Amino acid sequence: MTSLLKKAVIMKIIRPIDFYFSQFISKKNTILMLVAACVSYENKNGHIFLPIEYFEKNHFFSTTNTKFIQKILNILEKKINWLEELLQHNSVSNGSDSTPLVLFKKKIYLYKMWKSEINILKFLNEKNKNKKVHNKKFSKILDNLFPEKFKNTQKIAVALTLIKNITFIIGGPGTGKTTTILKIIIALIKTAKKSIKIQLSAPTGKATTRLNEIIENNIFDIYLSQKEKTYLPCSAITIHQLLGFQKISQKSFFNKNNRLNLDVLIIDETSMIDILMIEKIFDAVSKNTKLIFIGDHNQLCPIDAGSILKSIARYSNNGYNYKTLLNLEKLTNYKIANKINENKINSINNNICILKKNYRFKKNSGIYILSNAISNKKINIFEELFNNSIQNVFFYEINSMENYQKMIENISLNYKKFWEKIYKKEKIQNIIETFQYHQVLCVLRDGIFGANILNKKIEEEMYKKDMIKYFYINNKIWYVGKPIMINSNNQLLDVFNGNIGITNMSNKGVLQVSFLKEKNIINIPINILRNYETAWVITVHKAQGSEFMNTSLILPNVDSNILNKDVLYTGITRSRNILNIFSNKKIFIKTALKNIKKNNFIEMNNFLE
Repeated sequence: MTSLLKKAVIMKIIRPIDFYFSQFISKKNTILMLVAACVSYENKNGHIFLPIEYFEKNHFFSTTNTKFIQKILNILEKKINWLEELLQHNSVSNGSDSTPLVLFKKKIYLYKMWKSEINILKFLNEKNKNKKVHNKKFSKILDNLFPEKFKNTQKIAVALTLIKNITFIIGGPGTGKTTTILKIIIALIKTAKKSIKIQLSAPTGKATTRLNEIIENNIFDIYLSQKEKTYLPCSAITIHQLLGFQKISQKSFFNKNNRLNLDVLIIDETSMIDILMIEKIFDAVSKNTKLIFIGDHNQLCPIDAGSILKSIARYSNNGYNYKTLLNLEKLTNYKIANKINENKINSINNNICILKKNYRFKKNSGIYILSNAISNKKINIFEELFNNSIQNVFFYEINSMENYQKMIENISLNYKKFWEKIYKKEKIQNIIETFQYHQVLCVLRDGIFGANILNKKIEEEMYKKDMIKYFYINNKIWYVGKPIMINSNNQLLDVFNGNIGITNMSNKGVLQVSFLKEKNIINIPINILRNYETAWVITVHKAQGSEFMNTSLILPNVDSNILNKDVLYTGITRSRNILNIFSNKKIFIKTALKNIKKNNFIEMNNFLE
C-alpha cells in the first residue's frame, strides 16, 4: 500500500501530506493506512467525516481512475468489515481518547474535526436558553421599526434576536439582510437597560467594508438619541482581527481562557466560515454574549471543511416550537403559523429566520428568475437563457477560439466610459465609481478561462486599441487605469483582501493606486504596495460578499471539480442590473445541476434537545 500511495502522490491523486499522515498512522496495516490517507484527503475537499459506506462502496479519494481503484482492491484482496478492522487499532477510538482517528456513529473523523463538531453542538445546546421577553416594550419598538401592517420576515428576524441568545438569519441577495442588520442594532440598543457593546464582523476585508458603510447610515439619526448613538459599533473588523490571530502561529489572542468583552456579536457572510473557525468564535465569546449570524446558505461553501450555515439551513422549514411561536406572535402582532409539528422540531429550529421577500429584484427580474432556476433546478428556464429571452441577462455561447476572441473584445468595450473619464482626467473618485459599474468574474485562476490569462488577454486587447500605454517598473507592467485587487489584509495601509483600486498619477508625478473607502480616497504609491493582482477579471470566490451594478460571468469550456451549483449561483447573484454569461451550453447545464455533496455536521437532532 505504501508504494501505491507514493504513486498516487506522483499522479496527483492525493497530496504529499495525505501520504505522510497515512504513514504516521500505520506503516504496516494496509487498511488503516488507506483509511488515514482517504480521511486526510477528503477533509481537504471539505468533508468533516467519511461514512463507512465510502469504503464499502470503494469511493477511495473520490477518484474515477478505475485502474487505480482496482490496484487498491487487489492489495486488500478480501471483503472487509471496515468497522471491525478499525476498532482493532490503537490509532482509532470513539473519541473518548485523543487518537488521530475517531470512529463515531459509523463515521470516521480526524480527531480535531470530531472534537470541533462536538464542541460546536454542545455550545449550540447550552446557548439555546430563552431570554426574558418584555412583550409591551419590545413590541412597541418593533412596531416603530416596521410600521407596515403586512407580514414582514425582517420583523420576525429582529424579534428573534431580542428573545434568543443565538440567531441565524438566512436570505438570498436582495432579501434585505443589510436593512435587517441596521434594525437589529437599533432594536438591541433601544431594549438595552444599560450601555451595550456591539461588534460587527465578517470573514473578509471586502465584507467588512460593506458593514462599515452600514454604520454610516443616517437611519440611526431617525431612531436613536445622541446618547444611544454612542452605543453604535465603531467599525466592522474581520474575524481574524476580532480573534487576534497571530500570523505565524495562527493562534488567537481571544479564546476560552481570554474571552471577548462583548454584549452582541453580529457576523455577516457566515456561509464563508468553516468548522474550525466557528469553533474558535464560540470559544472566544462569553456565555452572556448575544450571537447573530447572517448569510446566504446557497452561496459558496468555505474553502476549508464544514459549513455551519448549510447545516443550520436544513432545519429552517421545520417551524418554531409553541413557546417561541407564541413569543414571536406577541412581539410582531403577526399570525406566523397555523399548525406546529412538534415531532420535527428541535431547539435549533427556534433560532432560524429565513428572509423570503426580495426587495432588490422584482419577480420578473432576469437575475431573480435565473438564480431561482439554479437553486431549484428548473431546466426549462435554461432554454430561455440560451435563447436570450430572459430580461437583462445575455448568454454568449463560447465553443470556438473565434467566440473566445469576440468575448475579449466585448468585455473590453464595456470599459469605454471608464477610459473616457481617465483621458479627461476627472476626479479619481468618479473614475473608481465608473470602474465599479461593471465587473468581470470567472471561476478558475489558471488556463485560458482563468483570471490570470483573461486579465492578460484584456490588457492586450486594450493595448491593441490604444486604450493603454505600458511601462515597466521593477519588471512589472503598469499603466494609468490599471485596476488592482488586494490579496492580503494590510492594517498599516488600511487596505484589505478584496479591496479594488485604480492606478493613477499623483499631482507630484508619483504612480499610485487609489482606493475608495467609505467616501474617502486612500492613495498608496506602487513601490510600497504588496500582495495584489490585476482586477479586470476576478474569481467568483474573491467576489463573494460583493455587489456590482453589472457583471460578466465566464465559465470554462471543460468540466472542472470547482464547477458546481453554488459557484454558479454566487456568480450570477453578484449583479444588481445586467448580467452577461459567456459559456458553453452543456457546461452551463452540467454546472447548474451539480450539487456539492459534502459530509457536513451530523444530525443535530442527536445533540440538541
